[in-house]
Amino acid sequence: MFLSGVRDLAQMNWMNKLIKSVFTKLLVVIVLTGFCINLLLLGFFFAFRKITMASYDQMIVQYVDYLIDDLGTPPSVERARRISRQSLLSIRYQSPELSWSTSDNPLPEDISNYRFWHESSNIRAGSYRGRHFIMVSRGDGKFTFELTRFVPHDKRITWLIAVLFALLALAFFIAHLMIRWILRPVKWLNEGVQQVSGGNLDHRIPEERRDEFRDLAAAFNTMTDRIRDMLHAKEQLLLDVSHELRTPITRMKVALEMITESRLKDNIAEDLAEMEDMVSEILDTARSSKTNHYMIWEPIDIGNLIQKFVSEYAQRPPGVKVIDIPETVELAGDPEKVKILLRNILDNAIKYSNNDSRPVSISVNHQTSHVVIKIEDKGIGIPREVLPYIFEPFYRVDKSRSRNTGGYGLGLSMCKTIMDAHNGKIQVDSTLNIGTTVSLLFPESQPIPPNDNTSDDLFS
Repeated sequence: MFLSGVRDLAQMNWMNKLIKSVFTKLLVVIVLTGFCINLLLLGFFFAFRKITMASYDQMIVQYVDYLIDDLGTPPSVERARRISRQSLLSIRYQSPELSWSTSDNPLPEDISNYRFWHESSNIRAGSYRGRHFIMVSRGDGKFTFELTRFVPHDKRITWLIAVLFALLALAFFIAHLMIRWILRPVKWLNEGVQQVSGGNLDHRIPEERRDEFRDLAAAFNTMTDRIRDMLHAKEQLLLDVSHELRTPITRMKVALEMITESRLKDNIAEDLAEMEDMVSEILDTARSSKTNHYMIWEPIDIGNLIQKFVSEYAQRPPGVKVIDIPETVELAGDPEKVKILLRNILDNAIKYSNNDSRPVSISVNHQTSHVVIKIEDKGIGIPREVLPYIFEPFYRVDKSRSRNTGGYGLGLSMCKTIMDAHNGKIQVDSTLNIGTTVSLLFPESQPIPPNDNTSDDLFS
């Protein structure tokens, strides 16, 4: 029952995707256009037939008169049979003195079920159950000319209809392939948007076409290059400024040691310490952005690591408690990076909780192919409208940063970088004045890559 429901849901999603597809809409437009063109052509030929019908009627009347004259007076049945064989017509003659027919299955004499589409003084044309005929009155007699069925002709019509449907199917299939080929750049563009939104600014859309899609692809690639250059310039500026600040901060600290103890010296020392912390955090974030280059991969006993953090935060209200952790849970990762990750999240959870709030809780569980670490607090929460921005560098929910709250808006950005380096995900769910839940999703069966212990002197 469950599998049937899953299949029905998958089919429904597939149908919704097909209905909303641009490809489907274009194909429907082409089909409707073809249908309208056919209707217009049929209407045109019908109107043309109505206009020219008078001429055709006159020709048919003249031909029928010629046949009647050729049959003689009285009409000769032998001559009628010869004409019937040559013209594929069945001829019947009825009069008070003489009646005959060249067909073994003539039309019934009861004309109440006949359908007439032309009637004049002495000529009536119509059909009866698919059999077409012309009745002509001449003196006391009545001639009936019926178009007989010819089997070889019917077979050719059936074959032509089959060929027509095959050609129509082939035309639709070719149209299907052409539309897919024309719209392929839309698929490339969609993949490019997904790659760029995921942080891959090196992705490029093929510029193979010579149409508007090529211009769109070139514009997209140019935009991506500019975004990458802007972000690189921003990061490089922060690194340059941070490095340049280290030297004057060191000199000021040395000079500060020569000043006599006073309240002013204490304030300056606090300001210098805050500046030094900010510079160190900026450089640590820069190191984390390149963490793939020097990750030290090891098996991590996550349960043991969490227990150490519980002991470390035991004296900081409202405290930390473990909800549920399996006995043995191992992850492949860099232990130091994971410690930085957990410490940043726990610091935030403690910092934005009240002293009398419920303790921050930690739980570990398995979900499909991931090990999920959940850290939940009952603090002030985060407004829902700012959740998409909390992982951006230097973004702070509280715009008025102070020494009491601390932080520079780099902690969660560093956490996301560390999770990306572990091929994992970080998710934050929060409700204002109720609390926040941070979920860390680590791949469960991730192989341990070879370690690269090289260092980067840029951040030393």
